[in-house]
Amino acid sequence: MDEKDHREPKSRPPVRPLPMNQTPMQQLDGFFFQSQPFRGVLDSIDAFFQQKGLFPASFPVDVYETESEWVVTAELPGARRENIHIELLGDRIKIALTNDIDTEETNDVHNYYYRERRMDHSERVVVLPYTIYKQRTKAVFKNGVLKIHGPKNTRKPETPLILNRG
Repeated sequence: MDEKDHREPKSRPPVRPLPMNQTPMQQLDGFFFQSQPFRGVLDSIDAFFQQKGLFPASFPVDVYETESEWVVTAELPGARRENIHIELLGDRIKIALTNDIDTEETNDVHNYYYRERRMDHSERVVVLPYTIYKQRTKAVFKNGVLKIHGPKNTRKPETPLILNRG
């Protein structure tokens, strides 16, 4: 006859009773959000949403004027020219960064395959006190700094709507 494996059962941590001086909601809060393993799951979810990608959620932008033009500079270290998108919208400039990273690794010695795909996106909208003329606006990206500039053009004054007697 075969001898059966006689192992000791694994011991579990003792179940602690819920305090009676708390409301049922406080007891549930303590059970689900303060005890293990739930605390570890919540910490990992928090870490996932707090992790930084290649681009921060926002990037520094400076706006200034010279005698003849307005200038917008944005610091974009690590960005590539093809990942920068600029839209001119009336008196607003939208600067958007996208980055699509696809990493693939194979190791035949240790017999594993790894693939990761990540997409980062961040954008800023800058409002200028001038109307932007697309034909005369220029943009240059050099050494991680984007510089957009164009001529000053005052906004056309809006004509008030005149109410006629009906």
